[in-house]
Amino acid sequence: MAYDKKTFLKEVTVICDTREKENKHITAEFDRMGIKYITDKKLPVGDYSFIIQDRDFSLSCVIERKADVDEFYGNITKDRERIEKEFNASSSLINEFVLLIENCKSELHLRDYEIPDWQMEREHRKIKRVGEQCYSVIQSWQCGNRYCFKTLFVPDNTKTAAKMLETFYWYWRNFKKLTASRRNR
Repeated sequence: MAYDKKTFLKEVTVICDTREKENKHITAEFDRMGIKYITDKKLPVGDYSFIIQDRDFSLSCVIERKADVDEFYGNITKDRERIEKEFNASSSLINEFVLLIENCKSELHLRDYEIPDWQMEREHRKIKRVGEQCYSVIQSWQCGNRYCFKTLFVPDNTKTAAKMLETFYWYWRNFKKLTASRRNR
């Protein structure tokens, strides 16, 4: 049984949740790479998952995508109940739940993120250093005794599709190795 990335990329179909609307940069990259995807399935949690070799991983490996730090900040301040409910459900249902934050380089960049002055003025914002709160929430939530997920950062959103595929590939590869019969190992 082949576990190589070439086989995976040829056979995988990415599931894009029906509620995921601002993702043209991701689907365009899937098109460019020749990756199949569907947009007509509602995922129980998260925004992206995958199907390969007639096996649906939407209850095993899921990515929740945020376009930037400010989107996550909005979720935890204005829509806290909904997002906590989703993360709680993911911790009960999903083996591999990933929070992917685009346009953010690292945890350090997240923690130090500030709303630009022009945006503060235009939107009449009061809090500039939103990254500190986002960082604290993520540290608290990703603990094993809370929601148990991992966070990935993608500094350039043109690389989001590739980062998703990498995450899905390693999950699938490990799944295949763990479920292979002893003779095939």
